[in-house]
Order: sequence, then structure tokens, then C-alpha cells
Amino acid sequence: MSRPLALITGAGGGLGRALALALEKAGYSLVLTDISEEDLAKTAGALGSAPERITADLCAAEGLQTLCARLDAAPGIELLINNAGIGLPGSVAASDSALLDKHLDINLRAPMHLSQAAARAMLKRGTGQIFSIASLAGLFPLKDSAAYSASKFGLRGFMAALHLELAPHGIKVGGLYPNAIDTPMLQAEMAHPEGSPLNFAGNAKPLSPEETAHHVMKALKNGKLETWLPVSDGLMAGLVMTWPALLGPVFRYLEKQGLKKQKAYLASLGIARN
Repeated sequence: MSRPLALITGAGGGLGRALALALEKAGYSLVLTDISEEDLAKTAGALGSAPERITADLCAAEGLQTLCARLDAAPGIELLINNAGIGLPGSVAASDSALLDKHLDINLRAPMHLSQAAARAMLKRGTGQIFSIASLAGLFPLKDSAAYSASKFGLRGFMAALHLELAPHGIKVGGLYPNAIDTPMLQAEMAHPEGSPLNFAGNAKPLSPEETAHHVMKALKNGKLETWLPVSDGLMAGLVMTWPALLGPVFRYLEKQGLKKQKAYLASLGIARN
């Protein structure tokens, strides 16, 4: 019996590598993609069997076209995981416009196009699953991370609408909305003077990539549209955004709450802010 095939973006390290290991253990064959060929090779070397590897830049039309064509080709992809992401802090006024575009390209535009290609192929087969790694910043905005927040808010809306379209055809759509995950992306963000302490509000410590991958596997199995980590933070975000007047006071409270944990996290890594 052939093994189901999963495609993971951003598979070169961090959560992507942990997902590759977890999915292989669960019986999947893998198609891995990342902008770094070297990082893809490291992930492949950690696996028990050789995956299919595609080096692609999600900001480039050629990279997206290559991946969309693979999603439409045989053997069919039964699971798409939109994992690749970028989060570089900075105020809107001080940010380069190209950086705003890069957040939208990687965090929103690429998942939209890849999910569209996957949906078309899965509708033909009558089966499949599309899953995106989002963020609690898709429920609650982060100061000095407006482009990141916008991309994740947009991704949440896209996945919810796609779920409504595909659920009647037996195709599952879902997403994970975690707080901080201890990856190089988080470390780089926290070393930046405008890295948000909200990554630490409500959590004793960031989740490891392996812990996060475990939650992804559970979410894939139960087929829920949204999984919030922690659930309490997701509920709080929903409540605050129902009454936007609460946003300022709640944000200031959470920012103050997260500062001590943020400082302790940076100290544990030996990272000094710029």
C-alpha cells in the first residue's frame, strides 16, 4: 500500500524540520521545499527515507509556479502544510515598503496560491487536507509588527473561507495559531529592539518545534478549523477584538507582563538587543 504524500513549505529547519520528522513517523512520504538547498539537505539527512526536495523562493513567481505545478502533478499530494513564514519587526513608518511586500508574499500570497493549486487537485480526487501554520498574531495585533499581523489576519480569513468551500467535498482545511515557538525566527525577532514581548505574555516559555509539531499532528487528526496555543490566549484575543476599545489597555497590560519573560529568554540565549 502506498504511503500518503505531504508537501511542507519552509522545511529547511525549525518547525519545518520537526514537522517532517513527525509526518514521516506517522507514515507519510514527503515533498520538502525551502529557499535554502543546504537546509533542505540537512532536513533530508535527518529522515529515515529520502524525500523529494524542491528549492524554491516563495517571493518569486517561478518558485510559486514550480510548487503549484508539483501540487497538480502525480503522485498526488494528500496534505499541504503552509509552514514557511517571516516576521521582521519594525514600525510601519520606518519600514521599507519592500519589507511590507515580503511579509505579504511569504505569509499570505504564497499560501493562497499553493492552497488554490492543492484545492484544484484535491477536488479532482475527492480527498485531501490543507493546513497552515498561522499565529496568535492573526487574532490579536502586535505593535511594531503590523505587516506580520496583517498577513496572519489575512491568512486566517482565507483559510476560514476555504474551509467553507471545501468541507462539502470532504477536503479538510485547518490552521495552528500558536504563541511563541522557539525557532531562529523568534530569536532574531527578540534580538531586535522592537521585538514584541507579547510573544511571552501568558506563556511560561516558548514551545519547542517538537512540541508544536505534536500539536499539529493532533490538529490534523481531529480536523478542526483552528487550534489556538494556548487556548486561553485565543479566547482572550477573540474577546478583546469583539470590543476594540479594550485593545489599548489590554495590550499595555500584556506588554508589561511579557517584558520580564522576554528579558529572561534573551539572557538564556546570550542575546543582546541591538
